[in-house]
Amino acid sequence: MKVILYLAFVASFAWGYPSLKDASVCKTAACMIENDCRCSSTTNPISATDAPQLIAITVSESVVATLYEDYLKPILFDRTNPDGKPIGATFYVNHEYTDYTLVQDLYLRGYEIGVHSVTKNSSQEYWRHATLEDLVEEFYGQRQIISHFANIPIEDIVGGRTPQLQLEGDLSIEAYVQSGLTYDNSWPTSSSIRLFPYTLDYKSTQECLVTMTCPTQPHEHFWIAPLTNIQGNDSIQCNSLATCNIQGSAQEIADWLIDQVDSAHQGTRAPLILRLDSYWFQFTHNSYEGFVLFLDEMSRRNDLFFVSVEDIVNWMKNPVSAANFQSTVHERYGDCAPISCSLKFLDGSERWMKSCVSCPLSYPWKGNPMGK
Repeated sequence: MKVILYLAFVASFAWGYPSLKDASVCKTAACMIENDCRCSSTTNPISATDAPQLIAITVSESVVATLYEDYLKPILFDRTNPDGKPIGATFYVNHEYTDYTLVQDLYLRGYEIGVHSVTKNSSQEYWRHATLEDLVEEFYGQRQIISHFANIPIEDIVGGRTPQLQLEGDLSIEAYVQSGLTYDNSWPTSSSIRLFPYTLDYKSTQECLVTMTCPTQPHEHFWIAPLTNIQGNDSIQCNSLATCNIQGSAQEIADWLIDQVDSAHQGTRAPLILRLDSYWFQFTHNSYEGFVLFLDEMSRRNDLFFVSVEDIVNWMKNPVSAANFQSTVHERYGDCAPISCSLKFLDGSERWMKSCVSCPLSYPWKGNPMGK
């Protein structure tokens, strides 16, 4: 028996898992928000009729000039919440092609900057078979890259989303923890099961999709911000606006999005996290105009706030009514002396990178985030 336990112990660390035991069933009496603990639940922490409807617009792609100038600037920058403060959003940034001077600009405007990996490798097999070391190099490496080249305090980069939403259970969570991240926004759940953010101190009740591995072990005080699906064409479940296959006039697209919000608002008012991919605007006719109409309609509602995912997690820690909700206004400062860097990539090809600090010796990448 001792030999079996020893081998299991060694195997657990070989795979990077933090413990041998599975998480126990969560009981609210033992998991209190005062202790940075919350059970997975569809119950609003306050009365749903009093709660604000929180919506997070999230973007997980390289931050480049076309994205910034064609979509982010005209759509988001001049909008305010009911309290008169600017709306929020979250950008999960991957490395290749990203302009870090624009990343700092988004940060200084008050938007949340999170991690989306260094490589954004397009192969599911890569993420399924990645080791703990691989994932830490992807997540912590990109956290370092963003902090250094966008000149952003590393402690302000706390959230992550995996490429293709490929969450590999306890391995991914442990890699997040070792990378200094405090929440994940990669785990989808059905539109009929609207979970509120929760911690992994205890066993999660969130469904596990066939394309991912769910964590089973306890990870104290680590938060999951569920990516609740919405209903697309023919009632398909989707969590990216681009994959919902909604076609029609601008008003029809706007009405569809309004219906998704109304469904949440008329129920428990669970937060709604929307994945916005810029290619949706490029390949779906009227999507840009429809999204603007949707935002215009939402701006007329006095209990609806566009915030970051981090703001949603923070609201869970201190839930207040819509009447008392205040958009987070970040007093942020940062220096940026924009510089264009021509750098050698691993294969000897040239890569360009815009940075707020002096150029590195080589193109930053997985395993070499500072480009040494």
